[in-house]
Amino acid sequence: MAERVFVMPDLGEGLEEGKIVRWLVAPGDTVELNQPLVEVETAKAVVEVPSPFSGRVVTLHGEEDDDMPVGAALVTFDVEGEGSTGARGPADMPELADVGKEDAPIRRGSAPVGVKATPPVRKLAKDLGVDLATISSSGTAGRITEEDVRRSARRRDEGTPMAATRDDLRIERLPTDPIRASIAGTLTEQSRIPQVTTFRTLDASQLQNFRTELGVSPLPVVVAALCTTIEVHPLLNATWSQDHIDLRGKVNVAIAVDTDRGLMIPVLQDASRRAIAELAAEIARLADAARSGSLAIADIAPTATIAVSNTGSYGSEAGTPILSPGTSVTLAIGAIADRALVVDGAVVARPAATLSLTFDHRVLDGAAAGRALTDLVDLLQSDRALRDLPR
Repeated sequence: MAERVFVMPDLGEGLEEGKIVRWLVAPGDTVELNQPLVEVETAKAVVEVPSPFSGRVVTLHGEEDDDMPVGAALVTFDVEGEGSTGARGPADMPELADVGKEDAPIRRGSAPVGVKATPPVRKLAKDLGVDLATISSSGTAGRITEEDVRRSARRRDEGTPMAATRDDLRIERLPTDPIRASIAGTLTEQSRIPQVTTFRTLDASQLQNFRTELGVSPLPVVVAALCTTIEVHPLLNATWSQDHIDLRGKVNVAIAVDTDRGLMIPVLQDASRRAIAELAAEIARLADAARSGSLAIADIAPTATIAVSNTGSYGSEAGTPILSPGTSVTLAIGAIADRALVVDGAVVARPAATLSLTFDHRVLDGAAAGRALTDLVDLLQSDRALRDLPR
């Protein structure tokens, strides 16, 4: 038997720490490769971390509700043989620490990992040159908030204490949880991208007939049509990389899901290779997992190449979606409802929706984005083209 230490993995998008929610094993337990070990709360979701080994659990490093930095020892195992080659489990698991190294001090961002702050807050502190260890926290469970960092920076720059807060103007203070802080950090980053939104009205008559015939919602049909449109307009599935544009080989669709814990964006992998029925089943699985907080690591990995938001699911007629990280296009689908449309010179009532396409103007010009959206609308309005989609 050989002793091996499994460290806290980077669960994606620059995670610097995760909170242990619940241990699923105990010292002395024998576990199999990829058996869930622990539930960890990140800024995106609660995920199950699988075992990279088959072996016996020797030590659990950390208690429930502990914040564990990435790279810190998580579980010590006894495993068969001297080496661990081929036994690491999922490809996104981190390197394994040598026994004894878990006692070494680990630092991330701009302050010791003992300071409670989310990755976006740590980055803000680094950008503003603020030492997190010197800040008094106002967040839940002693977490430092974005406002704590900005207040500290203002006090430093002004050289005088901040004026008293007008508490008489505030009804209450709502603490930010990790998901809300992550959303805020992502939106701040994405606001730096030159993004523009273009709109088209969709006569959804054929789409409604087709999706009713298949027994699915409009969303998987739109995703399938979008994948077909990308074949003609590959820049929809691209990203800006400073001195070049990367075209993606796979179409991985980020699906916006509204949950009680905030907006979640799981990723529908390899959408262009899936039929509509399979797309519908996978979208339903991802939405259910997002709402229950049980998304797997692969479901929230930063692998999206394009994003879709079904704003019509909560009654919105239209919107201007913001780009998801690493993508150049986000498509929003407004509510489908009867509208007055001009058909063959006559005004008639038809089911219609507004499609909004937000695009990175560094990757696509307005004309290119407009042509792509027109082709998508034409496909969704054509019974023949819809029936050509893989079902």
